[in-house]
Amino acid sequence: MPFSYRPINRKRFTLVLATFFFLFGLILLISFFLFSNWMIDKKENEQFRTESYLQMDGKSRFIDLYLGSLSRSLKSIAYNPYFLSYVVDPTHINQAEFLFLTIMLEHDDYMQLRFIGADGVEKLRFDRDRISGYPYKKAKLQDKSDRYYFQEAAKLPEGEIYSSKIDFNVENGHVVQPFVPVFRVSTPIYFKGTFQGVLTINTFAKTIVSLFTASPIFETTLFDTDGFLIYAKKKYYDRHVTPKHVWDLLPITAAEIPKKPNQTFLDTANKIYAKTIPMGTEIINIAFSPKPDTMITFGKEDYKKATLMLILLFLGAFPLSYLLSRPIEHMFDTVTRQQEELRELTHTLEQRVDEKTEENARKDRMIIHQARLAELGEMIGNIAHQWRHPLTRLSLILQNLKALHAKEKLAPEKLTEMLTTAHEQIFFMSDTIDNFKDFYKPTGEAVDFPARQAYDKVLDIIGYDLKHKNITITCTAEEEITLHGNPNEFAQVLLNLIGNARDALMEREVSNARIDLHASRDGDYACITIQDNAGGIPETILEKIFKPYFSTKADKGTGIGLYMVQTILHERFKGSIEATNGAEGALFTLRIAIHP
Repeated sequence: MPFSYRPINRKRFTLVLATFFFLFGLILLISFFLFSNWMIDKKENEQFRTESYLQMDGKSRFIDLYLGSLSRSLKSIAYNPYFLSYVVDPTHINQAEFLFLTIMLEHDDYMQLRFIGADGVEKLRFDRDRISGYPYKKAKLQDKSDRYYFQEAAKLPEGEIYSSKIDFNVENGHVVQPFVPVFRVSTPIYFKGTFQGVLTINTFAKTIVSLFTASPIFETTLFDTDGFLIYAKKKYYDRHVTPKHVWDLLPITAAEIPKKPNQTFLDTANKIYAKTIPMGTEIINIAFSPKPDTMITFGKEDYKKATLMLILLFLGAFPLSYLLSRPIEHMFDTVTRQQEELRELTHTLEQRVDEKTEENARKDRMIIHQARLAELGEMIGNIAHQWRHPLTRLSLILQNLKALHAKEKLAPEKLTEMLTTAHEQIFFMSDTIDNFKDFYKPTGEAVDFPARQAYDKVLDIIGYDLKHKNITITCTAEEEITLHGNPNEFAQVLLNLIGNARDALMEREVSNARIDLHASRDGDYACITIQDNAGGIPETILEKIFKPYFSTKADKGTGIGLYMVQTILHERFKGSIEATNGAEGALFTLRIAIHP
């Protein structure tokens, strides 16, 4: 019986198809703009938050180091015998002047160094007009009894240090114009329990402000807890002379201003991040807002190009619909021709099988590549754990060298001792790199090797991390087990299983965390078990854990670790692996044929 069909109205079909293309293009256009705006806004917020936190942390560290240096310098003067002899007996002023001049010459960012008596009147003062300028003794001394830094420092017990706000230099009761930003540290001077006055160091705060505000991507604003600007857009402000509030410049209200140390304010919509940073006994607010063209943006030209592309799609919908409607009358012939092509395809099945095999091989290579990337990430993490302690020691050695050098107490014997210790730490770090390099370096042919050797190699990699996380690992064996194969590959099997146990113990916060390995011989097979006390694997997923890309670690796992373990044991060691739940946690059992 011949095939017949009812003709379809081509005009109607073309109209329906054109309408469909138009609606599809319109939906695509709207979806494109909505999705792109959402994605760009998300990326901008993530970038802004991350960069803000990192740069703010760096500025906090800088001010801590800067204050530490000033405090040590101030105390070294306060307890200097030459200075104390002058405090007790003013006739020793020559020694004190020489000390003050020496300190000023050593620190070219010190603007003023002065001793203010108990009555608030300056007794001795050295000045510098500019950074790196030559210091000179100030002949005309002033009454500073009404200055806040003198009054606050005078209240402190002996040895305590008061740090001022960043304000501007005041001479004879008036703010110096143009503004000269100043930062001060002061300490009270006592002799036999009696208050003698206040020792003060004034520094050119322009250096602090420059480092605070230096950023390639952020406009930085400094202001106090009352909202008065100190520095913004390369201009200084004084709350008494040129008062201006931060909300005049940024979209932040008085109620939102951080007031407590390390308190933060984050407005991702307006891209504003502010934090209160401690400066010794005082605090200062710093706010970040992005500079133009530094965050991820979707420019107008990009929108124009996308819109033009979609308009062209709309215009092409009508002729395209016409072209698509023409083959309807030849549909039967097309189906017949496709049947013939299908018959021909049956003759090329072998070729298609080969192509599918090659495709599967590519997938396997991709899985192996991803496994290597996962191993690389694990290796980097373990190196970081191994290096943390020696890096800390090296940092302390360098700080001690600097301190001893500054005090002129760095004897040759002490220098040799400290350098020897530093070299020991460097050699330890170098040995760590060699251990990791040898672990992941593939060996050539299969060899006989003790199973204990692979375990010891794994402990070289992950042992420090387990100890750091308070996880106990034990290994027992009924007899010496010798395996045949690639030692590094078997070590990677153990590393993967021990690493998974570690992750489960940490995720579930198990107290008295423990991983137990046991090796025994069962006829012609070696039986090795790895067990933890993390509570076990849910029964619903127990059969899925060896499948590729299956992971219970959300975005932290690749889902190929256990698949590679199973592959290595089956293909390289003629063995098998089984996962069950023991009395306290997961139990993995490895059965490996022992080489005759």
